[in-house]
Amino acid sequence: MSFDLFNRRTHRPHRQLAEFLADHADALLGDSVDLDRLIAPYDRIAIDQVEGFVAVAERLSRSLVDVKPSDLFVEHLRQQLLYGQEPERRTWWQRLRRLPPRTQLAAGIGGATLTAGVVLIASRPFVIDALTSWRER
Repeated sequence: MSFDLFNRRTHRPHRQLAEFLADHADALLGDSVDLDRLIAPYDRIAIDQVEGFVAVAERLSRSLVDVKPSDLFVEHLRQQLLYGQEPERRTWWQRLRRLPPRTQLAAGIGGATLTAGVVLIASRPFVIDALTSWRER
């Protein structure tokens, strides 16, 4: 009798593997892994076929380190979850006012140049007509 990772006659092969891996992850978090006890309820799973999964999970568990978030992050997350505060929406003018002074000056000069160009292009027929009528006098 050969052990297959799952009995092909069942319709739950992915569920069994997912349940086994979830149980193994819980055991890793609890710092007590008894592989024989974990695999016992899953009679269709052969130990040698899940060793690859188990080895990767155990190496990953050893390499991860605990991280404690900063108090500022925790408080910001708490406020966001409790009160549903979204980031403040700013208008174009408010964003412009927060730029450094040199950038504001450059934006002003660029805006004035663009406006002057649009005005000249829009008034071009009028200027040409005025110059033509002045020359004809």
